[in-house]
Amino acid sequence: MSELNPLPPEVPPLTGTLPSRCQRDLESLQRFIDQKANRSSIGPPVSPLDFREVLLTGATGFLGRYLLRDLLRRNPDLTVACIVRADHSQHAFSRIRAALKEAEIWEDEFASRIHAIAGNIQSPQLGLELSRYALLCEQIDAVYHLASDVSLNSSYLDLQKTNVFSTQNVLDLCLTKRLKHIFFASTMGVFPEYIHAFAEEYSGNQITHQMQPDISSMKRAFPLNLLGYPWTKLLVEQCLFYAARIGIPMAIFRLPHSSAASTGFENQGDIGARFIASIADVELIPEGFTMKGSLAAADVVTYTIAAISLNPSRRFTIYHYSEDHSLSYDVQLADFGLYYRVVPYDVFKRTCLARGKKSPLHGYWSILDSFAPYWFSGDTAAPSHRVCNRALRADCPIPITWPSAYTMLRRSGDWARAHLETWPYCIPESRLNYDHLVNRARSLAREYDVPFDSAFPAWKLEGLRQLIQAINKPKAKVRKERFGDLAFDFTRMLRNNAALVAERQRYPEIKKQEIFRPVFIVGANRTGTTFLHRLLSRDSRFWSLRGYEYVEPVLLGGDYATLAGSKNDPRRVFGRDLMDASGVADMFKDVHHFDLDEPEEDLGLLKMGFAAWSVTVRFHVPEVAHWLAARGSEESYAFHRYAMQGYTYQRRQRPNSGKEQWLFKMPFHLFELKALIKTYPDALFIQTHREPAQFMGSWSSLVERARSLSCDPHPPEDLGAEQLEFMSRMLDCMVNFRTNHPELEDRWLDISFYDLVRSPMEIVAHIYNRFGWSLKPEAVAVMDHWLELQSAQRKNQERHKYHLSDFNLTREKVKEAFSHYRDFLTSSGIRSSMLLG
Repeated sequence: MSELNPLPPEVPPLTGTLPSRCQRDLESLQRFIDQKANRSSIGPPVSPLDFREVLLTGATGFLGRYLLRDLLRRNPDLTVACIVRADHSQHAFSRIRAALKEAEIWEDEFASRIHAIAGNIQSPQLGLELSRYALLCEQIDAVYHLASDVSLNSSYLDLQKTNVFSTQNVLDLCLTKRLKHIFFASTMGVFPEYIHAFAEEYSGNQITHQMQPDISSMKRAFPLNLLGYPWTKLLVEQCLFYAARIGIPMAIFRLPHSSAASTGFENQGDIGARFIASIADVELIPEGFTMKGSLAAADVVTYTIAAISLNPSRRFTIYHYSEDHSLSYDVQLADFGLYYRVVPYDVFKRTCLARGKKSPLHGYWSILDSFAPYWFSGDTAAPSHRVCNRALRADCPIPITWPSAYTMLRRSGDWARAHLETWPYCIPESRLNYDHLVNRARSLAREYDVPFDSAFPAWKLEGLRQLIQAINKPKAKVRKERFGDLAFDFTRMLRNNAALVAERQRYPEIKKQEIFRPVFIVGANRTGTTFLHRLLSRDSRFWSLRGYEYVEPVLLGGDYATLAGSKNDPRRVFGRDLMDASGVADMFKDVHHFDLDEPEEDLGLLKMGFAAWSVTVRFHVPEVAHWLAARGSEESYAFHRYAMQGYTYQRRQRPNSGKEQWLFKMPFHLFELKALIKTYPDALFIQTHREPAQFMGSWSSLVERARSLSCDPHPPEDLGAEQLEFMSRMLDCMVNFRTNHPELEDRWLDISFYDLVRSPMEIVAHIYNRFGWSLKPEAVAVMDHWLELQSAQRKNQERHKYHLSDFNLTREKVKEAFSHYRDFLTSSGIRSSMLLG
């Protein structure tokens, strides 16, 4: 079949015969283009580098407001004219400002660069007086055409005027005086395989680079009298291809389904938002429902449009969107603590219909019935696996990072709770339920094809039970709105357990990996352990686990030789996503510097066993602390070694890996030195020391912040007393162990915090000399450079402010609580400069 219109060389022809109604409309638009182009001479377009004023349609729409923001931010010399239905220009401006304020993206600086125009894109000359329209034709350099009726359950004729023939008025502007660039917001929904989630007969389909949809497939999937929207977008695309033959620079952005921004602001009328709201409304999930569908962030979509459109070197015409999410697996609503009963689709529909107009899906059942055999088939595939986004990646001059499903759902929930006065639907309430988490663990064991008892032995399940039981108690003061985050975190740890066992099954040599003389940096929190850990890790003689390796211990695909540890390691992206969504980095920016590429505490390994002392810091759960103290930690540390054998295998896949020593750091190891030394009989220890009155205020403040992420506050004096007992007991455990095991003292090196911060390289030399290690010049150079960077960073960093009295603590109380520890330092002959005062 011959092509229907001239195309850029990289775009294949559209094949097939359009429906007669669509063909007549396309020919009408083509005739208009021919007549307009032949009527008068038209000046050439300007380069994107010279854009000074552009026209945006749909500025008050869900995507339009973000594109307006992004255009203004990206080009500080740009003015954006916005056509808005309004009584007058001031009314138009107020509508624009209200739209941006609703999304909480308004900036006062925008006002002088927004040219608000009261008009109508469905009217000739955009509904403007001739003189004003002529001036606009002179001033505008490009048009961003976003305005359209996005109703999915409307016929082609219902949408024809708004979506198709408004394009004629836009083209009239682009073909008057001089040619203008046109950037059109189309949809990935022109592809039946996309809108049907690549299920059933579409399960083998791919959407390739610069691909055009198949007309015969569209006819089968999109009846004109029911699903007119994709046809309107296809017609405008073909119209613009036709206009390109006379020199209009154009680009088509086939946008993904996007119902929310990364901030959580959501399009309440979107069918995706309505569907999730309906699940929460009736507390039922239709069989086959998955979260594999698009969760593209609207603001990420628009900043790519802005960046590509302003890129003078862009090469392509069609931009396909597929979200390369950082998660390597698909999530379920149950992962967020939403434990709804799964029922057949007809039962779900019948229950929703019984809600009448109160159902968020009221009026949408005709479209849902059409899509249900695909959406709920259990055969769906994520767009990122089936859509080629080569053009998007090639022409976008800035990195593209798509927030994960976790981030999108968390922030949408937070937004809804913060805007209850405008949010029209019920908000899902997450729960933390032990039995449901165990059921999820069983499904994960099946997914990874591992024995359930291997991934989740009884001791781990008991730890999970103890933890869930304690968090659910009122005295823990965990906020209900954070239960979804906690459920996701616990489910992620369950998944990591299954993944570790599966990798061990694939690579039996993991169990043979030796861990030689591991080094453990211990010492009370806030005594320089992190500083020393990161300083020593500069030396390539050590292996140390980076933050993102704890987030996901197994790399999908197992490419540990080249991908692992590189800037393209997907675990790094997911780790950053989790950190940003949780707010933990901002919360602790003046207390503890989180960096996923820096070594982190190995508490992440013990947390996977659900038996880690760190949980008693994050939550007020004294019963868990008592349980941990009574049970012992041999099983937890055996799992620590089990996991570390996997990490050792991964490291040894890298070229020139050698037999480096692992370098660990965690204060809470001091609680469990007996279990640790049994697990790692040749372990070495470096312990940092600082005056307890100097670290207890800082530590109590840190705990207060850590708990504030998920919990309502306890009285500060209660927290101070709790942490004084906790920290002094931890150091007492250390004293008792070292006193009872003098034969291990040659493995121990004690370091003064004060000496460390005054003369860090002298301390490094002392450590190396003590353990007989060779300190090479290249290692010294790297450490010196890192110290310089740290010094510069501290000068610009806001100082952490705290005081013992904030927590009803005094120096005398602290000295008394730590008397056993202080006496040990004196009686052991450890020099007095370890402590001050």
